[in-house]
Amino acid sequence: MSREDCLRGDWFGVGLRDGLGGETGQRLADHAEACREYGIAVDQPAYFAGREQGLADYCRLDNAFTEGLNGRQYRHVCPPAIDGQFARYHAVAYAVYEDRNELERLQSDLSGKESHLRDSKLTDKERDRLRSELRDLDRRYDHRRQDLYFHERQLDDLRREFFGYR
Repeated sequence: MSREDCLRGDWFGVGLRDGLGGETGQRLADHAEACREYGIAVDQPAYFAGREQGLADYCRLDNAFTEGLNGRQYRHVCPPAIDGQFARYHAVAYAVYEDRNELERLQSDLSGKESHLRDSKLTDKERDRLRSELRDLDRRYDHRRQDLYFHERQLDDLRREFFGYR
């Protein structure tokens, strides 16, 4: 936190933002340490009141899908009554996020190696090595694409379960 944030002293607002972001209560210790440098104390009751209000919005089960698909970790901050279901929805959405990112990375690697293969200065041995690496990347890409298909189907099933559509 900046000196201005600490001086402003809107601890309810800071807690609200942290709650909306799914932050744990430990986040207050980070804020307290930052403000201690400026000789400013935190208002714990205001912070936790704001955080609770933020968590009420964060812990909506439909938000588990959004958080996972956006690649944000779940820190098990929701009430025990919904924590398991939130975690389940989030985990599948997060798997889709990871699969998509890995496919992008693999596609980039494939493109780079294919481009490098066109270099006329390569020896036959280097070309063979690149072709072998390309085959390996192709296999990994195909496997990850299958993973993505599986996880997207799981996500669709969970959304149908939650939203009640067919």
